[in-house]
Amino acid sequence: MERTVRVAIADDQAMFRQSLRLVLGRQAGLKVVAEADNGQSAIEMVEEHRPDVVLMDISMPDLNGIEATRIIMSRFPETRVIILSLHQEQNFALQACLAGACRYLCKDCSPQDILDAILGH
Repeated sequence: MERTVRVAIADDQAMFRQSLRLVLGRQAGLKVVAEADNGQSAIEMVEEHRPDVVLMDISMPDLNGIEATRIIMSRFPETRVIILSLHQEQNFALQACLAGACRYLCKDCSPQDILDAILGH
């Protein structure tokens, strides 16, 4: 039996979170276990739900996604963080990588790109 990949979504846009949840909910072997609308809540969400993967936005209130990623990676190094951002500048991707994110995707990527990143392809 294949293990279910537990995914959490951290994004301040409710519509984007809902869209991701719908796309991921159709994929066998994935389960969305939590959502957060800011960086501080994202850290708490990981602490409570221990997801395998976090889909993290950069621009969020309270604590941005790069700082939240840095904290999550220091406390929960087994968690994979994938940044999903509107920012296409290479500097943001570099900052995300240095914070510990395993992938950086732009929000205009395809749903398949997101699924591939979650599944480690």
